[in-house]
Amino acid sequence: MLTRLPVSVVAVALATLLAAAASAQARVEVGPLVAVYTPLSGFHPAPYYTTRLPNSPGDLSGLAWGEIASASSMVAGGQTPGGPVPSTPASVLTASVQALYNVVPTPHRARLWIGGGLGVVRHGGAAYAPYGAPAQLATALGLGSVIPIGRHLNATVGLTTFLYSIDVSDSAGTSLEHGAQVDPILHAGLAWSWR
Repeated sequence: MLTRLPVSVVAVALATLLAAAASAQARVEVGPLVAVYTPLSGFHPAPYYTTRLPNSPGDLSGLAWGEIASASSMVAGGQTPGGPVPSTPASVLTASVQALYNVVPTPHRARLWIGGGLGVVRHGGAAYAPYGAPAQLATALGLGSVIPIGRHLNATVGLTTFLYSIDVSDSAGTSLEHGAQVDPILHAGLAWSWR
């Protein structure tokens, strides 16, 4: 005779098994990071353009640093019918939380990992201040390697890509920048790990 188990029993059993498997690979790492931020997408056409915002996402490219990557650049500006307009500072702040899977799980050697999770991309600086410094939730996908160089010290290198949709609108609700975005960040750093 076939009996059905309550969903709660199955859920607890699965959670216990998954937690045991996950704890075998669990680790916490923090450390300084140097990165290159290079957005690849474009914006959909807007009804009008402003000299304050970038003409394309690539205008925001730059070096990033920190555990939460922040890249700064000068955007827009140029000649207008009213005369020259100076460039405006802009910044992009990215952060992600990812579940990583060790593809090559050798504990005391270089490891290769893939990951996925949730990210946030925030556009700021004087360029985006009038539009509320928009922040978007993103899908974060990663690939990288960890190379041990000491007992708790590792060198890291990787690529994290943020996939999201941006919509920057003026006070009347007109979209000035909108569309699907693909923002890869190539990063390298040092990580201190516990475990």
